[in-house]
Parts: sequence; C-alpha cells; structure tokens
Amino acid sequence: MDLSSSSFEQSVEAGRPASKADTKRFRRGEPLRIVYIGLILFMVAYFARPEDWTPGLAAVPFAKITGVMIVLALLFSFNTIHWHMPQEVLFLALLILQLWLTVPFSTVWKTGAFYMMLYFSKILPLVIVMYAAVRSMKRLRGILVVQGASIASVAIASIFVSKADGRLQGIAVAYGNSNDLALVIVLSLPLCLALALTSGSIWKKLGWTVAMFLMVYASILTASRGGAIALTVVTLICLWHLAIKGRRFYLLMLVPVAVMIAWLYGGSSLRTRFEQINTAPATDTRGSEASASAQQRKELLLQSLRVTAQHPLFGVGPGNFPIVSGVWRASHNSYTQMSSEGGIPALVLYLLIFWRSITNLREVRQCRKASKQIRLFSMALSASLAGYFVGSFFTSVAYQLFPYCFVVYIGILRLIAKREQAFSIRAASPQPNSTEVGELIWE
Repeated sequence: MDLSSSSFEQSVEAGRPASKADTKRFRRGEPLRIVYIGLILFMVAYFARPEDWTPGLAAVPFAKITGVMIVLALLFSFNTIHWHMPQEVLFLALLILQLWLTVPFSTVWKTGAFYMMLYFSKILPLVIVMYAAVRSMKRLRGILVVQGASIASVAIASIFVSKADGRLQGIAVAYGNSNDLALVIVLSLPLCLALALTSGSIWKKLGWTVAMFLMVYASILTASRGGAIALTVVTLICLWHLAIKGRRFYLLMLVPVAVMIAWLYGGSSLRTRFEQINTAPATDTRGSEASASAQQRKELLLQSLRVTAQHPLFGVGPGNFPIVSGVWRASHNSYTQMSSEGGIPALVLYLLIFWRSITNLREVRQCRKASKQIRLFSMALSASLAGYFVGSFFTSVAYQLFPYCFVVYIGILRLIAKREQAFSIRAASPQPNSTEVGELIWE
C-alpha cells in the first residue's frame, strides 16, 4: 500500500482531520492478500492435520504445499512490505544460527542433528511471513479462529475415537502424545474464550463455549499432569482479569462446579497419576505406570542438567539427547532440552524470545486507548504464554512451531495497539505530522 497516495495521508499532510471513510479505507488497505490466504491454509493444515484423520488425504502434504505457496507469494511481494522485524525475530534467527553451529560439533549424531535443524529452520520464514501479512485485528482474528477451531475439532474428535490405555491421545500423528495434546489444547483455550467474548453473534458465543467445555474435558482425559497444572495457571489468569479486575464475581462460582464435574466424570486417570507421584509403585497397573513415569522424568531432568554441564557451549546437537539419555527418551523439559542439545547460549536466546513477548504484552497494556477487543486478546495471550512457561517444563516442545506462533500473535497485537494509538494521536493533534504517524503505524 502506498501511504503517500492515500486520502488519509493527504489529509494528514494538509493538517485536516481525515474522514471516517478515508480512515476505514486506510485500515482496510493491507497488502499481501494472497500471502495471507496461503497462511490461513497453512495454519489449517498445521493445526487441524486433516491428512492424518481424513480418509484419502494421507498422501497429500498440505503443510508443504501451502508453505511453498506463501513463500512464493512473499517473494513476489517484497516491494509492498514495510520491513521492520521485531527483536524476537532477531533472537529466533540467532537461536537457529547457534543450533546450526552445534551440528558439526556434535559428538553423538551429526546427521540426526542436521535433519532436526532442517525441520526447525522452517519456522523462521513462517514467522517472517506472519509478521509481514498480518497487520490488522481482522487478519489476526482470522488466524486465531483457525487455530481455535482446529484444535477444538481435534480435541472433540479425539474424545470419540482415540482413547487408549486409559489416556486420551490425539487422532492426528502430531498429537499422538497425550502430554503434547493436553498442552496445545490448554494453550488454545484462552484464545477460544477471547473469541467467544468478542463475537457479536449469540450462536458463535454458544459454539465457542461448548467447544471450550469439550476441550477442557479432553485435556482432563489425557491424564497429563503437566497439562493439568498449565490448565490451572491459565484458568487463574483468566479469572483474575475477568472476574476480579473485570468485577464479574459470578464467574468465580462456576469454577468449583466445573472442577467437580470434570474431576468426577473424567479425572480418574488424572487423579491416579497425581496420587502416585511421590509414592512407591502400586499394585494397580495405572498407578505403577504413573509412579514409574514420575521417577523417570526426574532422572531425565537430572541427566539433561548433567549433559548441559558437560557440553555448555554447543550441547550434544539438536534431537540428540534421547540417544545420550540411556533410555531413548526426550528430557520432558523444553528448557533443558534446549540447553542440553544446543548449549547455554541456545537456552539464553530461547528465553530472550519469550522475554520479548512479556515486554510486548506490557506495552499493549500501557496503550490507554486500546480497544476492548485488544484488551481481551491481550488477556488471552497472557494466559496462553504463562501456560506455556509452566507446561513446557513438563514436555519437550522447543522445536515445535506452535510456541512461536504465540510469540508472533503477541508481537502483532502490539503493532495493532500501536497503530490505534497512532490514530488517536492523529485525531488529537491540531497539526498532525505524516512522518510520525506513518512510523507509528508501520514502524
């Protein structure tokens, strides 16, 4: 979009207020429509995984096809992009560089580390595409709807067809691990809540509400202890913002009822696993497995710390910790996964990425004239980020795309909040400066 030729920009340069029509036209005039459409298709393929649970689609690599589409569309659209990559993207690029440096220094399996980095490196161009193509609340909401609806569909379908050994497993290959399924469900719940609260249709509100109840039920059926702890954190943050700060105290009454129902009708496996954390293996099979799992995770955590101490600069190479663990298991901790496989520099860069998200959320909250929609999505993303900080302590997902999606969502929300602030500044100033407004809008 050419700012200098728009009616809005002409009004700013002339020092007169822009009309509502010009302002709306300016806000609608986002570039990269084809890139955004490709991005939507990719998000459907990534989160919903239709090829994994739809007959006849297994041979169609949807994610790869849509990924190539959006990269090609981006290459042909360079002249329309106002480039300014946020610091979190720079930290992600440095993290990928550090992990690539570990490959030749790996003393375990260089080939395995190489292929893991080929997979992980794909995240960077996708993150850049998201920042470039999503610059409005409408587009961001579209992405969040795709994620929320996709994860809700996977969770609901899994309830009916994919329960094994007393624990719910996802119908898609990517969600076959109960712990990973629980975490991605929990992190998507606040997004569904914000979508429900900001929907204008009563039927959409009802649909999102039903989906959330079923998602909570599915997360409990996974019997994931880490997922349950993350769910508790997410719930407390949402209640703090909505019930306490928002003075909707009646919401507090719903919590014990929901917990009681979920615990009685779906939490037997989860309850057993929590009870067996600090006890010796019981005669009951599920109890024995839960106790053994807790002990093994403790040993894996200590082993990953020892590996970090032995290889502080370059680790043992991406994806190689299961080999040195002695039991062919991941560390079940994203932080020590990064430190043991990529070294302490990789862990520092990994933490800096998410620290930038905390800073971005703080800046959004400081925008006094932010709309109700922005405030609600800020609350939702705060809850999801906190849930990830806790949940990733119990599972190894540092190389997955979905954590970095939340980093991007928060960064985009900050850009949108800054843009609304820029419009407020323009409206309040008697002599608006077009350069300052343009910098605030497009940074």
